[in-house]
Amino acid sequence: MTSTAALASPRTGTLAQRLSHIVIRGNEAHPIWERPVLLGILFVNALMNFWNLAINGWGNPFYTAAVQSGTKDLPSAFYGASDWGNSITVDKPPLSLWVMEISVRIFGFNPVSLLAPQAVMGVASTFLIYIILRRHSSALAAILAAVVYCTTPIVVLLSRYNNPDPLMLLLMLLAVYFMQLAIASVRARYFLWAAFVLGLAFMTKQLQGLLVLPSLGVAYLCWFQAPWRKKIGQTIAAIGTLAVTGGIWMLVVDAVPAQLRPFVGGSPTNSVLELTLAYNGVDRVIQKGDDASTNLVPQQFRQVESDAGIARLLNPNYGQEIGWLLVCGVVCALTVLLLWKLLSKTPETRATAFVATSWFLVTFLMLCFMGDQIHTYYTAALAPPLSLVIGVAVDLYVKHRRSSRMIRSAVAVAALGGAASSWLLLNSVVGWPSWLPTAVIAVGALGATMLMVVAPNRAMLVVGVLVTMSALLAGPILTSLHNVAVPHNGSNPVSGMLSRNTGSINRFLDEMQHGEHEWAYNIAFGQRPTAGLVTTLSQSSGCTWAAATYASQTAARLQIESDRAVMPVGGFAGTDPSPTLQDFINYVRNGKICYFLGHDDFLATQTAPTAVVEISDWVKANFQAETMDGQTLYDLRPQP
Repeated sequence: MTSTAALASPRTGTLAQRLSHIVIRGNEAHPIWERPVLLGILFVNALMNFWNLAINGWGNPFYTAAVQSGTKDLPSAFYGASDWGNSITVDKPPLSLWVMEISVRIFGFNPVSLLAPQAVMGVASTFLIYIILRRHSSALAAILAAVVYCTTPIVVLLSRYNNPDPLMLLLMLLAVYFMQLAIASVRARYFLWAAFVLGLAFMTKQLQGLLVLPSLGVAYLCWFQAPWRKKIGQTIAAIGTLAVTGGIWMLVVDAVPAQLRPFVGGSPTNSVLELTLAYNGVDRVIQKGDDASTNLVPQQFRQVESDAGIARLLNPNYGQEIGWLLVCGVVCALTVLLLWKLLSKTPETRATAFVATSWFLVTFLMLCFMGDQIHTYYTAALAPPLSLVIGVAVDLYVKHRRSSRMIRSAVAVAALGGAASSWLLLNSVVGWPSWLPTAVIAVGALGATMLMVVAPNRAMLVVGVLVTMSALLAGPILTSLHNVAVPHNGSNPVSGMLSRNTGSINRFLDEMQHGEHEWAYNIAFGQRPTAGLVTTLSQSSGCTWAAATYASQTAARLQIESDRAVMPVGGFAGTDPSPTLQDFINYVRNGKICYFLGHDDFLATQTAPTAVVEISDWVKANFQAETMDGQTLYDLRPQP
């Protein structure tokens, strides 16, 4: 029989017993409740991410088709091509596609194997939030920050989806962790590792993956204990590491002659550099109102002017994604700055607090004031720093609540702000019980009051924290559970219940799902493939592409279902000059395209002569239209 002492010590007993002790008990210096609670959080997080994962089907077909292509053809995988005929790439670098392709190659091409890596990355990011804070913060602060992160609705939604964001967030958090190790150990190699993984974040979603870069750079220069000459040299080495990691794929693609590779989707000039600096760079930040795809949205679903402003992330388009604890996060960030002197003077602690606060404020202001090309899921970039900055503020409260009335007041104001945000957001949608918003703000006010006074003992502190968190997390948790319970697909998934605002994005998407705005449905979700059309394409042979059509989501769904390459003419929104009319004519004359699927309702939205319009006009003038399952199809194959 094994003794109690053997079970209690990590240095005695069998290997299995020692490993069990390490996993379940954790660090001997930590509270005995901490590791079981952490494991419970990670288990629930994994359960939410994996539960009924197949309900989302192929998620975003735009990226699913590229994964499918990558498993069919190695050049397609390298370039991130939409089709294995290699006509055009997706509008992002292919790193996240490569991760999903590995899973698909191991477990087969199905929705679960496609989405499972995303779910795993979501849990890993939650664990990293905890690890980053626990290096110098209290157990309560690290645990609460992890809970905040894994219950943020947009995080839950994207952890069950095949957009690139989960990998980008994981890599950004990993860079923060390596920065901590560099400062704590005074070893510059960890800073080079931070630069390396940031380069991978760039390879995932380009400039958005570098939002944490300024914070990490300043933290390293200010708190790494080394002479300035040495730090500057190490910084130059880190910049070189980042540039090589993030830029080598770009350089290779742009160096390959255009005729030997796919067209770079999203880039009018067929250049990855242009895609990076314009479409995925400056255009996202400053462009307002004149973007081709933005202008396709009906007037009633567009703001008269840009909705950019300090309150943007609380409006009906973005509030349910990230707005629940946004006010709380702003108050926490300001609190950390105002009470900076209360932080431990250890370099790692101050560097982490600086990174959390500055990363949060930079990302918050960027999302609030960027141009009209912002999508609802961009708000996921705010979730990691929001969680971290709340954790830093909570740690200040835990350590200084007895001696500092200011920290107690600040945390109470943050709690009230979070409860007020939840009240606002719960009232802005339909479907939740009418009493819920009032209950949330009442419980939040009670919790804030309890946090404002000095708790006589630890039990009362725990009760105050639990009451407060039950109010602040009610909205995010309910919305996240809703995200798990209903299917999400298309290019712009949104969280939560239907907005009361009739001009909101989720109203627009809901109307599309119910048969309105068919042309927009074709862009956002893709036209539904009919059985007859899928059979026709799957039985085609002798052509590089079974069909050509527009826009990319429609082409993607046809390709996925027929298991034949389909050319997305014009790229994602039909506005890319790929292929040109002459290239298309040459493809047809050489027997490389079997069919052409036309959509006149989409053509009516084109405001300028585009390649899509020119190609459609040429096909109509030279081939006989036939109707198949209500869709217009042209047979482009050479006739005997």
